[in-house]
Amino acid sequence: MAEQSSPAKQNRLDYLDNLRSFALLLGLAFHVAIVYAAIIIYPLRNNDRSIAFDVFGEWVHLFRMPMFFVLSGYFTERIYLSKTLKEFLKLRALRIILPLIPGIILFAPMQYYVNALQEGYQGNYFKFLWEEFLLKNPAPSHLWFILYLALYTFLYLGVRPVVFRIGKFILPSSRYGEEGSENRSSVKWETLLIAGIWCTIWTCGINYFFLKDEKYLNIEPVQFIYDFSFFLFGSFLIGKESTILKGKTDRSEIILLGFLSFIFFGLFYWVSTIDPYWSYFGYTGFGMRILHIFLKCLGGWIWIAFFIRLFQLFFNKTNKLSSYLRESSLPVYLIHHPISLGVGFLVVSTSLSIWIKFSLHIFFVYAVTFLVYHFVIRDSNFWLTVLGNKGISFKRNK
Repeated sequence: MAEQSSPAKQNRLDYLDNLRSFALLLGLAFHVAIVYAAIIIYPLRNNDRSIAFDVFGEWVHLFRMPMFFVLSGYFTERIYLSKTLKEFLKLRALRIILPLIPGIILFAPMQYYVNALQEGYQGNYFKFLWEEFLLKNPAPSHLWFILYLALYTFLYLGVRPVVFRIGKFILPSSRYGEEGSENRSSVKWETLLIAGIWCTIWTCGINYFFLKDEKYLNIEPVQFIYDFSFFLFGSFLIGKESTILKGKTDRSEIILLGFLSFIFFGLFYWVSTIDPYWSYFGYTGFGMRILHIFLKCLGGWIWIAFFIRLFQLFFNKTNKLSSYLRESSLPVYLIHHPISLGVGFLVVSTSLSIWIKFSLHIFFVYAVTFLVYHFVIRDSNFWLTVLGNKGISFKRNK
């Protein structure tokens, strides 16, 4: 905690805050796109569907939430080292646990209500909310990641003494610390490979015992451990930021990372058509499933590194727009899902072409959600508290 030895105080990495906002706001586009996907199953589906939206959905899914959990793990460890246990738990409660319960009640039920309507349910929304959702099966819907983060916080406190030593073992400071990584460019690539192998081991281990879609108390073990492996590795990067999170970068490195990112995504997508992830471990052979998960994990890490370098080079500034997006990203993401389903329910019932429907759908989701945030939430202490932004300082230019 605060009394422990910790890395020297660092300047705020604005581009990481901007990147975290990007990851959250990209979720709006993801939830719109999968309405029109041919393969991805979603409660609301357009009759005319295109594989292009499946490709987009798989691409976003490969890196978006892993990147979010890497940054969450990194900032969790930074907060842990700089605060007392009481301060740490208070900050985590305000940011993560507080918005979870009202979020599940207010913003999660719409997904299940739309699904129930399509299966012939005749009751109104409030009847469904009480009788079918709250009394029978309250579930987090798109807020699953907040549930996971809340659980990770407590799990991390328990396992930190062990994983801290593991992190020091697989990323020794003598080679991967600030001086070592700055002087050897190969260290960056080594770190990506180590990260990919680390996540592959954990994901293969859990997938051997559980199917991808198995769920217990709203927790999917495979997804839970997969994301937790990214979270833990993010915590390993304290004092080793120059390996992935910062350091010298240039356009040639970004171009190379971008090229590798597309190569790995293409390989991952191809293998996923041969070895469907929903199947049991070894369905098409143990080697194929291990390769599948390795491409998924390492491909995700390469995309993460690409976006970090991209934002470091081009979006490393704080201005009115970036401050506004950082301030709004979490509330906007929390409230967008019922808006997206409501708009989508109206749009898919029209006879317009799939691309016009998608364009209208995504435009109105972003527009309506930001309008609600700007005029209802932004200056409301109540809503900012409920949505996890209370007590978080954002400078505004009056």
